[in-house]
Amino acid sequence: MIGSFRVLIADTSPDERTEFGNMTVWEENGLEIAACVSNAAETIKQCKTGNIDLVLCFNKPPVLTAPEIMAQVRRTAGDIPFIIISPSDDSEYMRECFLLGAVDYLTLPVSETRLASAVERAKKQMKVSVIDYEYKRAADEFFSAVEFPDKSDKFVSELKSFIMDSSKITCTTEYAADKFGFNKDYFGRLFKAKVGMTFVEFYKRFRVCYAERLLRSGRYKVREVSEMLGFASVDYFTTVFKKITGKKPSDLKKY
Repeated sequence: MIGSFRVLIADTSPDERTEFGNMTVWEENGLEIAACVSNAAETIKQCKTGNIDLVLCFNKPPVLTAPEIMAQVRRTAGDIPFIIISPSDDSEYMRECFLLGAVDYLTLPVSETRLASAVERAKKQMKVSVIDYEYKRAADEFFSAVEFPDKSDKFVSELKSFIMDSSKITCTTEYAADKFGFNKDYFGRLFKAKVGMTFVEFYKRFRVCYAERLLRSGRYKVREVSEMLGFASVDYFTTVFKKITGKKPSDLKKY
């Protein structure tokens, strides 16, 4: 399903994995079951791939101990939303899971209506999580590809930190200069000397790299990516994108 978010079901019971995997709540909410696993190690491994957007995790110690899995995933794979399902009402496990950021903690039997309510809340977190993940990956990819005059220069590491911390805004030269503590003219000259291009060109190229990752994920339309990245119009976004990549945004397919 193009554009869908990917769900991992972690449960020791094959029958329950099949039952929950066949529920209509997933397709109705634009989600697809990406994988089903039966133990903690496989759950964590799948999350590390970057291809999982939501985990439906049964709490069945010692094979599946939800709080331990959530904590490990947070450390190694980022803030992937979790919906926990427990065979019994266990307040201590529930408390630990909520402290770790669980979207919901449901007790069997779970109706599709109840699960749908939890999924609806999870979707908001999924969108933020996916965007943050793609932004960070784009920054790592872009900085690795840029041929800086001196990659070991402190300015380069400070620039990467600045980009990493600016995911929620569209940066201008004035804004960047202010963050670095310089006036615009001096910052412009310094940036060109340290990076080999103007800040405007650098940032434009980075945004296109980020746009490529969002488009290849298959989750977003060209118009949505254009708006997310702060371009004035889809036409301008398409022009910039094609100039830098040689392709139109609509040419990209889900990998």
